[in-house]
Formats: sequence, structure tokens, C-alpha cells
Amino acid sequence: MENKSIIGILAVILGILILVFPFISVEVLSIATGLAILLLGIFWIIKSVQLWSTSKAQTVCYIILGLFAIILGIILVGNIPFFDVVMSFTLYIIGFLLVLGGLVGLLTTNATLSKGSGALFTILGIIIIAFGYLSLTNPLYIAIIIALALIVEGLILIKGS
Repeated sequence: MENKSIIGILAVILGILILVFPFISVEVLSIATGLAILLLGIFWIIKSVQLWSTSKAQTVCYIILGLFAIILGIILVGNIPFFDVVMSFTLYIIGFLLVLGGLVGLLTTNATLSKGSGALFTILGIIIIAFGYLSLTNPLYIAIIIALALIVEGLILIKGS
């Protein structure tokens, strides 16, 4: 069995677990995301100390980024409403960019996207914006989006290997 198949099977299993236990999954994702951002902030602070002798400006930038990441990480850990807002905002940005990219593909004559791809991007962007709105009203939608993405990606990996 190839690595892709194993990863695909694990992704499908994880996706199913998220669907079965959506609220626990959102809590775990909130904690994991918060801890990851917190660790990133600590890394940037350590990096700033290492850069002190070579670049004061870079040091200051890394300290500011590190402090911001540490604060954001602490706020995110276990804070489902804030995690939900951050994820919804991310979905809005992705959806908005897909709609714009799709419209550019539809409205330009010399585009790298075909008209069909432009229409697909626009439709997917609108769907993602709708999911962003829904996830603001109920964190369950974030769990569903992540679970479905894992299951689809897992099946693609299994089929491709």
C-alpha cells in the first residue's frame, strides 16, 4: 500500500470522525490552531533574538509579529466563537477571490481561464461565501466543511494511487 493510499484512508477516517463528532472537532481544531499560532509567535520571538546583531529592523518586525501571534494564539485556544469568526472571515476572502477570478475569466477575451472555468470559479466562490455566512451562524458548518474536504481529498488520494 502506497503512502498516498494510507494518507487518503486516514483523511477519510478523520473526515468521518469530524462529521460524527462535529462540536468536539471544532473545539479540538480551535485548540490546535491556537497552539500552532502561539508556537509560531514564540518561534518569531526566538528568531528576532538571533537576528539582533545583523538587522535591528528585522528584529523589531519579528518581535511585533511574534507578540501579535502569541496574543492571537492565546485568544484562539478553545475559543470557539472567535475561531468561528476567523474561519468565516477566511471563507469570505477565499470566496471573494474566487468570484473575482471567475469574473475576470468570464469577462476577458484573452484569459488563461476558459469561460467554463470562469463560470465554475464564480459559482464556487458564491458557494464558499454562503458557507462563510452559514458558519458565522453555527460553528457546525465549519466542521462539515472541513470533514467534507477531508473525505473528498482522501478519496482522491486513494483513487489516484
